[in-house]
Amino acid sequence: MSVHRVSAILVVHDGATWLPEVVASLASQSRTIDQLIAVDTGSTDSSAKLLKGARIPIISMPRETGFGAAVASAVEKLPPRALNEWLWIIHDDCAPTPGALAALLAAVEDRPQVVMAGPKLLGWHDRTHLLEIGVSIATNGSRWTGLEESEYDQGQHDGVADVLAVSTAGALIRRDVFEDLGGFDQNLELFRDDVDFGWRVHAAGHSVVVATDAVAYHAQASATERRTIDVKGALLHRPLLLDRQNAAYVLLANASWWLLPLLAIQLFASALLRAIGYLFAKLPGYAGDEILAIANLLIKPGELIKARKDRKATRLVSAQVVSQFIPSRARQLRLTLERSRAAIGDFILKPTQKTEIDESLLDLPTESELDEEDLLEPVVTRNWSNLFKRPFVVAIIFLTLLTLIWSRNRIGAVSGGALAPSPERAIDLWNFYFAPWHEVGLGSSSASPLWIPLIALGSLITFGNVAIFISLFFTAAPILLFLSIHRLLKKLSSNTFITACAALLYAISPVAISAINSGRIGLLVLMITTPFLVERVFAWQRIETFTIRALAGLSLTLSFIFAFSPAFLVPLIAFSSAAITADVLSMRVTGDKKLFFIRLRRRLTLACAPILLTVPWSLELLSSPRTILLDIGLLTSGGGANLSFLANPGGAGSLPWWLLSPVTLILLFALFATHRVRQVASVGGLLMILATLFATLSIAGKGTNTPNTVYTGVFIALATLAAIYAAVVILDGVRERLINTHVNYRHLAASGLVIVSIAYGLGASTWIATRAPEAPLQSAQGEVLPPFLAIESQSKTLVIRERLIESTPALNYFIARGGDISLGEADVAPAEKSEIALAVTGLADGSGITSSKTLGSFGITYVFLKAPSQGTLAQTIDGIGGFTRASSTSAGIVWKVAGATGNLVLTDASGKSSQLRPTANIDEYMVPTPGVVTLTQSYSRSWYLVQDGKRLTRIKNELSLPQFSVETPGVVLLIQDGSVRRGWISLQFLFLLTALIFAAPSGRRKSEISDRELS
Repeated sequence: MSVHRVSAILVVHDGATWLPEVVASLASQSRTIDQLIAVDTGSTDSSAKLLKGARIPIISMPRETGFGAAVASAVEKLPPRALNEWLWIIHDDCAPTPGALAALLAAVEDRPQVVMAGPKLLGWHDRTHLLEIGVSIATNGSRWTGLEESEYDQGQHDGVADVLAVSTAGALIRRDVFEDLGGFDQNLELFRDDVDFGWRVHAAGHSVVVATDAVAYHAQASATERRTIDVKGALLHRPLLLDRQNAAYVLLANASWWLLPLLAIQLFASALLRAIGYLFAKLPGYAGDEILAIANLLIKPGELIKARKDRKATRLVSAQVVSQFIPSRARQLRLTLERSRAAIGDFILKPTQKTEIDESLLDLPTESELDEEDLLEPVVTRNWSNLFKRPFVVAIIFLTLLTLIWSRNRIGAVSGGALAPSPERAIDLWNFYFAPWHEVGLGSSSASPLWIPLIALGSLITFGNVAIFISLFFTAAPILLFLSIHRLLKKLSSNTFITACAALLYAISPVAISAINSGRIGLLVLMITTPFLVERVFAWQRIETFTIRALAGLSLTLSFIFAFSPAFLVPLIAFSSAAITADVLSMRVTGDKKLFFIRLRRRLTLACAPILLTVPWSLELLSSPRTILLDIGLLTSGGGANLSFLANPGGAGSLPWWLLSPVTLILLFALFATHRVRQVASVGGLLMILATLFATLSIAGKGTNTPNTVYTGVFIALATLAAIYAAVVILDGVRERLINTHVNYRHLAASGLVIVSIAYGLGASTWIATRAPEAPLQSAQGEVLPPFLAIESQSKTLVIRERLIESTPALNYFIARGGDISLGEADVAPAEKSEIALAVTGLADGSGITSSKTLGSFGITYVFLKAPSQGTLAQTIDGIGGFTRASSTSAGIVWKVAGATGNLVLTDASGKSSQLRPTANIDEYMVPTPGVVTLTQSYSRSWYLVQDGKRLTRIKNELSLPQFSVETPGVVLLIQDGSVRRGWISLQFLFLLTALIFAAPSGRRKSEISDRELS
């Protein structure tokens, strides 16, 4: 066995908190240290006094001395190098166990290639917490230990293993190699010097091991901000900044030269991503550290050049020898996902002040039913049939079976009612949202609503397949409705039968049935989301108690609902106004103006946030206030005021009028209940009144001038929620109360309410099961356009459909652009042109002599009469003139419009019109003669026609189409400028980012985290 000499070097900097145990641990080593020397770098506490008391030789150095310089000064003071001499580097916050040194020496005894060994590091406070078993560095600069967050030490990593490096806290290094390599790089005054030295050791042909039989407890005082960072090179004395800077230095100084560009990009990108993460965590200081670390390193390239030159002098093998120790991106991603999952799980499952466990779900014995003798008795197997006696489970099973029957005709991509066909890919929705111009009808520059990218995000669940995501959403909607309301109702009553039945009633309420059958995705999102807001509604009066984070989170939730249901803005503003009025009256009584203005600011924030977070779509909506009442998607009619008063929105897919729900009856009964229930009933009653009033209105929109009865589903849905809430509160404990009283009107009211609810539930379930095939929302809907028109993406086709309105024939029409209308297009459709409406009327009654000319002026190339149709309309179109029949199939009849039609039409000085066709570049057109060029798109100031680098004069003609005057023949370039749209998107992004940052959980600086949590 070799005879080793060990010189221990203890580096101290304000370490009085840990020094007593550290000194004691060094003195108690089973293998005696041959020489111990301490370096004190200007400690201002009692560290020097403690060292003197322990009779340890001290070297005093300035306070700004780095760790590497401190160790180098100690090595210089040592006697000349002896054979087999080792340096044992000890931090003032690292206490090795008594057998640590002996275990390290044993690990290197039969391994002559090993020149550096380190112990297993455990936490100082939690001594079962694994800190490190060797250390490496990721290509993004992160310190890599390969351990899980707060991993418990069970010996799972024990043994002697080759590693890239070990921490300098407890590192045993052969002195000759240490001196030959120049010691620790003194540019790395603190942090990452261990990884750098280990890398240089490997490049010199040696090895590094970790010996887990050697154990040390490390407080990581500098990294966890338990003491100040006073080294000279620490910009702003911030530990994270210095750590990130040194990490980049290590990678760029040691990696192969051909990897440097990739590493530089990766370091900057990862720093930027981490900075964004810190901003979301409300830690701007840490975010600044990330960026400053990279910048501070790059502005001093001389240090890197010199460092690479120094390393080349001692390198015997390629720097790539350490590649086996550098974690792959897959390992980094896997560990990141595991830590994220654990962090999210800890946050979601964070115990509250009182943890409640439903021990009755599986019929398990409670703690009170067990005693010590029970532990000695054989375990009695419980009957799993009891599980199916639980009201919640029975309701879920019933609703699942009903949903399967309900959705039997909705397998695959669905459309119908208010839901337009969906694109298959999420990227199509993203492109549609960001596009400044939409090829819908005659073209539109309207802003796309925010719900479009939200659906694109949701489709990540189905790997970007939007059609499948929406189909699954409508299939699962009843169960989602049940679960969302049941979560609320459990807090109101411990009676599981009442809560399950009430939740089931909500899931198959008339408004829910109507929303599902008619494809109203926005209304369903509102109904699923609003139960989560009820608790906040009751705290509305004490809004001054809301934290900034709570306000931001609530603002995001309200904006989310508003994006899917614009009509939600009406009750939001109404209730905000009522609350502000109550605050004014309260201020007059109390005279507390400060409280009033606090409440006012917060109420205005919540009322205005949905508008700001959805700009510019919300501003366009407010510019035409009536359209706020329209649901998203295709425009379909509601059932009118009578049905709305019965809590049934009506319209296609709705329940018949005679199938009465108990919602209105519950709200009437609740007006005579306790104060809290009366408040809820009053709100529900007001919503029912608004629904009834708005249902008397007819509004045109979505690209048509034909008025449609307003669909009041939003107001009815909120009233239904209020009614269910009130019913559960009323019925909770009602049986006991009625037993103890004489028969009176309360008995009759309760009985009547239960009978009506049961009758409705049975009737609605039967209607759903038998009438599901007749619902507008179906799968496998046929294409509107025949295939040869669908591929004409640059042509406009006027699609005409015949329909009956109250037994009276009428015509519906829309302008197709190479395909059927898609999801979201109805919400940005341009207003209907009166000239086109007159032309269509002329086709119907035979008076449209100029119809073909009018349609051609708008660039309409084809007219398609969708089957089925009466033969008289086709004959009328054939006889008018200006239309040439192109085809007649079972899908319908197609006519080509005579004359020059197309996107750009040139009218020369003689008045002759001709279509301009694009050159090889689709946006370039050749103009053969001077004249006026008409763009057959809706007028917008974003259209430009450029010739020879100059914009041509743009005017609006009598048809409200853009026209340009071309004075010389030549090539012109058609430009649609999207700068305004990009500006609005940027502003919206800033609003959303600000709200998300404020709503995100606040991070904590390491100095704010308790010692126990850290280690």
